[in-house]
Amino acid sequence: MTAAKELNEAAKEWQLKAGEEFRFEVAFRKTIKVTLVSGCAEYFGAELGPTTDYSFSGENGAIFSWEGCTLRVVGECQSAYVAGETPMDSYINVHMALQQKRVQAHGDISGGSDESAATPRETPLFADLDPHEATITVPGTLSVTPITHAISIEDSWIGYAEASSNAPPATPIVWQFGHEQPTDNVLLYKLLVDRVAQSIDLRLRTDRFAAGSGFVVDTRGVSDASKYEVLEYAAEKLKINVLIVVGNERMYSAFSSKMAGVTVVKLAKSGGVVDREPAFRRQYNSRIVRQYFYGTSGNPVSSYSTITNFDDILVVRIGEDARAPSSTLPLGESRMVTDTSVLEVTPDEGLSHSILAVTDARRDEAREGVVGMQALGFVSVTGVDMAKKRLTLLAPVPGRLQKPVLLYGGIKWMET
Repeated sequence: MTAAKELNEAAKEWQLKAGEEFRFEVAFRKTIKVTLVSGCAEYFGAELGPTTDYSFSGENGAIFSWEGCTLRVVGECQSAYVAGETPMDSYINVHMALQQKRVQAHGDISGGSDESAATPRETPLFADLDPHEATITVPGTLSVTPITHAISIEDSWIGYAEASSNAPPATPIVWQFGHEQPTDNVLLYKLLVDRVAQSIDLRLRTDRFAAGSGFVVDTRGVSDASKYEVLEYAAEKLKINVLIVVGNERMYSAFSSKMAGVTVVKLAKSGGVVDREPAFRRQYNSRIVRQYFYGTSGNPVSSYSTITNFDDILVVRIGEDARAPSSTLPLGESRMVTDTSVLEVTPDEGLSHSILAVTDARRDEAREGVVGMQALGFVSVTGVDMAKKRLTLLAPVPGRLQKPVLLYGGIKWMET
């Protein structure tokens, strides 16, 4: 081991003054441990506990302190420095403005007479409309989940549906889109946005705490103005009243002029933001899929291998795609294929390493019923035996696959 490497891996303390943040980059297969020695600090809004070790790997992160703190870092960073210029003041101002709207909403809903309006229980919803970097579950999906407890600093959203010591489990609703970009199938994407909107509307109509808390939507970042349409569609269907644009002057100008009745807020992008290279994104998404099946080091889960016969399942996909197996055929009578047509996928080697959504559809309703249907979970195709007509599937639950209709997408994952 060289002297430079020994120095990098040795413990180092970083002093942060009030309003400063510690920015770091850690490669995959490398791990650093960060400990709050003194003072107060937060990692993207989540408060660090004192003298607690937090592990980070494959991360570009920032730890901010409002009052100043001392951090101890053990391990090798690709980049590490303290920054004095941050956009946190503008971020907290937006947060306070949104919180005032929530307080007003709680009062309007309760008529101003319910004591709970003064101290409402915040249960906002989080809608993830970014299929490329899905936060709640595997890539290629859209999802909605209630935010009932703090998000783990180390595990992020993975394992969020598990019960915590002070909150019930949060059960997400997930739809399989099967692509990484909304523009890969705009018609299907819009249809799923409609389903997200319907789900949120139902929750807000039946849960007054959720109605007063509102919801947060994360969308796919775009720089091409020709792709703004899907964002505008989502904003309209979800009845967005506050739209936050981060670091994109052109988008801010376009949406400010187009969206009547919507408050469009422009925020500066943090100087610590790093553009993710394609290789980094691939590794990041691979880790997300792996964590779905195996959990994290702090919250491990078990997955199980099962073998199923071709005849026992029905694999379908929505819309035509050149990446689909060559043996895809339309279900039922012949007709022109559209972006929401349901096609049967005859199992072959092309299914290897595919992520399939488990649906509640019946075989006889797959043609009509599977479009827009929620995903019950996901399986990974780890083996295709053409001689024996069998698939080997990795599933997060043991036993035979109870639901026969599986929804194919273009997302692949190879376990390493």
